Amino acid sequence: MPHAEAAAQKLALARAAYDRGDALLQLQLDVSVLVGQKSSWGSADNMITTDDSVGYFLSEVERIGWRLEHSGFAFVQSGATSSQRMWGTGEGVVNHGAVAGYYVFRRSPVTA
Repeated sequence: MPHAEAAAQKLALARAAYDRGDALLQLQLDVSVLVGQKSSWGSADNMITTDDSVGYFLSEVERIGWRLEHSGFAFVQSGATSSQRMWGTGEGVVNHGAVAGYYVFRRSPVTA
């Protein structure tokens, strides 16, 4: 999920789309990030961090009046770092990027 300021901006977009009467809303959120550093031995030291507040954020979008219709996920690579291995052959590779969640919401029917 985005930081507090980015989350507030995405919620404002969701409110504006709802107020306009849009039927669908699509949001993209980074749900985890893969980072790493090359080691002095040439191996890869990857680390993944996840955001446990994504569910809360999606609930806030639904509170506006949207209902989650579909979600999908993709790894978006932003780079890689490689280094020669100290022992053996080949290289150690550290990938960088994020798992992006793509969410499509449908406007909830108004109930009387």
